Amino acid sequence: MKDINRTGNIHEDETAKYHELNFPKIISVKPTELPVINVSDRNMDFVFELEDNSLLHLEFQTTWKKADLLRFAQYDIALYQKERKKINTVVMYSGKYESAENELDMGSIKYKVQQIFMIKYDGTKRYEEIKEKIEKKEPLTDKDSMDLVFLPLMRNEKSEEEVTKDAFELAIKIPDENQKEAVIGSLLGFSDNYVRGEYLNELKEVIRMTKIGTSLFEEGVEEGEKELTIKILNKRFGRRLTKELKAKIREADKKTIDYIGDNLLEITIEELKELLK
Repeated sequence: MKDINRTGNIHEDETAKYHELNFPKIISVKPTELPVINVSDRNMDFVFELEDNSLLHLEFQTTWKKADLLRFAQYDIALYQKERKKINTVVMYSGKYESAENELDMGSIKYKVQQIFMIKYDGTKRYEEIKEKIEKKEPLTDKDSMDLVFLPLMRNEKSEEEVTKDAFELAIKIPDENQKEAVIGSLLGFSDNYVRGEYLNELKEVIRMTKIGTSLFEEGVEEGEKELTIKILNKRFGRRLTKELKAKIREADKKTIDYIGDNLLEITIEELKELLK
């Protein structure tokens, strides 16, 4: 658990290993913003550079529509146009789905993605197992940490948002501070893809209970708040939070910083750019 990026402190290569993806080792995270014309303003979820110079495009889906395949294909064409590298696209479906179409036949062009169905993982069982270990102050394994991060996407009786809140509440009780920050950062990064607006305030209250959240929402000096704001946004946006944006945050007035802090989980990268113009 090393790199701080949009997936938090959990090393990006552990994500591929966790899902038993048969790809070369991940060596870096790539920017996900591309000049795609007539495509939804959503960016790709994650793009990783692999050891063999190919790319891994990873998407998280809590719904399925055939139009999503077309959107992913458009992303990949734009990504290929920019990088000129082989692209491996993997779509991870939440515990609602056992199957989904994975191929588009457009005649001369045939597009196919690999799929991961999280329904095979029992989220309720893993929650109770991890909770018991934390209550007994037993150390968590790497698999425990990864399971806690992906808990909201597993097979659960509750909604993704409710399980995300449960996962945050459990994560703040992890005895090891480094492991706690890694899991919370990763939850922040991944949950950005499937948490709806009405749950964001509840998550804020959970985050306030952590050392990072307390400092960010409640503590003191303006410069410290700016650095902590950058740290949290970096966990959400990774390399999309450019050096230029970080510099603008450091130069921003208190009113702007307060607004960003109050909307930490809602603000999009596009809104942030507009705010900091």
